[in-house]
Amino acid sequence: MKRLGGFLLLLVLLIPAATAATITISPDTIDSGDTVTVTVNDLPDGASFSLGIRGEFAATPGEEFAFSARGITLPFALNGGEVNAYTKGTSWTELAANLPDGGSVILLKYADPNNEVRISQSQNIGSGTISLVTLRGEAAADTIIADFTVMGTKKGPIDGTISFALEGIEQGTATVSVYINGSEALARTITIGGGVPTTPTTTTTSTPAPTTTESGNGDSSGTPGGSSGGSTGPVSTTAPTTATVTSTDGKASLAGTDTAGAGLLAVAAQGTTPAGWTFAGNAYAVTPANRTFDPAVVLSFTLPSAGATATIARLDNGAWSPVPSKVEGDRITAEISRAGSYALLMPAEAPTATTIPATTTAVPVTTTPTAAPLTALLPVIAFATLMLERKRRG
Repeated sequence: MKRLGGFLLLLVLLIPAATAATITISPDTIDSGDTVTVTVNDLPDGASFSLGIRGEFAATPGEEFAFSARGITLPFALNGGEVNAYTKGTSWTELAANLPDGGSVILLKYADPNNEVRISQSQNIGSGTISLVTLRGEAAADTIIADFTVMGTKKGPIDGTISFALEGIEQGTATVSVYINGSEALARTITIGGGVPTTPTTTTTSTPAPTTTESGNGDSSGTPGGSSGGSTGPVSTTAPTTATVTSTDGKASLAGTDTAGAGLLAVAAQGTTPAGWTFAGNAYAVTPANRTFDPAVVLSFTLPSAGATATIARLDNGAWSPVPSKVEGDRITAEISRAGSYALLMPAEAPTATTIPATTTAVPVTTTPTAAPLTALLPVIAFATLMLERKRRG
């Protein structure tokens, strides 16, 4: 009976290690000012967590716009965090946020030649309520994309609810995405006020077709009663236009003819890298997670310096695997056909040897080993207890 009890104890201690975090996002449809809820369960401390809110809506060039998330409640803290904002189709954009600790962030930037604005701020984010986050500015196009992301290392309760009200969009969509340890946990596109129809961007060209001369009721060959055998109007052909999607920090981009609806979300880089390689900054999630590209699109990263040794890698089952990459000046590119998390890897620096000068007098040195986390040792302790019990009974 005691042997069975020890075995059950071992199983109980091993089960939590296999528990995965679960996320739900609701509802599917809201009006301006309604609340969105994100529930988080079984999220351990030390996990990287990213919450992205992306709005797409119509605008009038030359007029001001504002897209806000009000009353963002965070049940846990995000240490070593970042606040990123991105807008497309604007002349200038201002990010304003009131943080739970009483501080605030107000950053204003003018757009680049492509009418894009990127704002990034390193910021620890405590648990509590961010009373208001607003992206406002002046529209330079008839459609605006406004993207806001908070990310960091989670610390606090394993379960909780994140809620916020979306304001400023009367009709459009908001995509809410949650990433944990570099992989998408859940993403949901929420329709606001009935939504706005979107269509892929195409370029239409007209090619004149050969014309024929009809004679009476016959065709051009003189056969009575025949068809004219052709059209006298122009024939329309469509050629897809290459479009580029850029991350909020401008360090990664996605280009191709099949990028409509795709996004690039910066996430904290975690996981096992190949031996001798290390991360060169954040990872980037190509969204949505089930998206495929036909034809393939080009993923591009900015290198720290022109010609640097690097590779692009993809995250699968917690491990990063290099993908065929090509260095071109200060950028590195790879063709990809499916979404997922990608990162820029660079050779890890070799550890620097430290020389300790010899001394004539020996000085005793006492070292204290670093204590292993108790949680990680629990299965080992349980197994040792079981073996000792069996030995005692024998």
